[in-house]
Amino acid sequence: MSSSSCMLAVDDPLFFTGNNSRRIIPNLTFLPRAAVEQQRKLVIHTAIVLGVPITLITQDTELRRALYYFQRPVYAISYIVLLLFSLVMYFLACLVDPGYLPLSKKKILSLNNNSDEEDIFEDSQMMNKNTNYRHCDFCEVQQPMRSKHCEDCKRCVRKYDHHCPWLEACVGERNHKFFWLFLLSIASLILWTIYITWESIVYKLEWIQWLESNALLFCDLFVLIVGGMVVFGLLSFHSYLIIQGLTTWEFVSRDRITYLKYLDDSYNPFDEGCLCNLYHFLFHWKLRRWETVYAKKADAQSTSNGGIV
Repeated sequence: MSSSSCMLAVDDPLFFTGNNSRRIIPNLTFLPRAAVEQQRKLVIHTAIVLGVPITLITQDTELRRALYYFQRPVYAISYIVLLLFSLVMYFLACLVDPGYLPLSKKKILSLNNNSDEEDIFEDSQMMNKNTNYRHCDFCEVQQPMRSKHCEDCKRCVRKYDHHCPWLEACVGERNHKFFWLFLLSIASLILWTIYITWESIVYKLEWIQWLESNALLFCDLFVLIVGGMVVFGLLSFHSYLIIQGLTTWEFVSRDRITYLKYLDDSYNPFDEGCLCNLYHFLFHWKLRRWETVYAKKADAQSTSNGGIV
């Protein structure tokens, strides 16, 4: 299916009606199998995040002395707060509505009548010939700028970033900040836990005894290092996207997105400056009219360059 999108009318009421407040609802309303898979991922992630510290508490580690014997209360409380914060951010990233577009009444009726969405072919999503809107025949709605239909969630998502297999959910305009805060907090937790684990390795003269004495710690280090490489890679990439005012979809598929492919490669119409991008990403809760942002920057580009296409 094409991942392009097209510029829309800024003040069309069709796209900006409804409540802009945050909504915490199950992401996969019409996909019970996917919802079960998401619950399984939640359990696995929670088990891993809690399992490694629990194994460290069973060993002679600084974490055991801080938590079990409460020798360093500030150390213990800080570690617990960081761990819980990372879990809360993960759950929010999973469960907060990523910005699903409301389904049309016709689509809701078809779902209630058990129609099979899988029978819709890839080429059924097309441009509406009578307007400049992009029409999604999967959801039977008009897509605002930066929206995209997710083939996994079977829904159109505002400011679509990507579908995360570890969350088993889309990352979009409403939950992207939670996803990034999860990456930031879990990266900090991994670094801290690696340090605790490394400092807890016991020295032995015989290498067999050394391996036996530290086997559990080596397992923890393996999990932490492998997971850390993925987390730090994602954190670095998404931090770059936030500063640049981009999404993963726009970064990867720029040459196939209608509202971007005719612009200069170095030009981003959604870049409002590093500080503004970061502020809007972290502290702006209402859904934004990206058509307005695009129009302002496009006018400026057109004035300076004599046209953008």
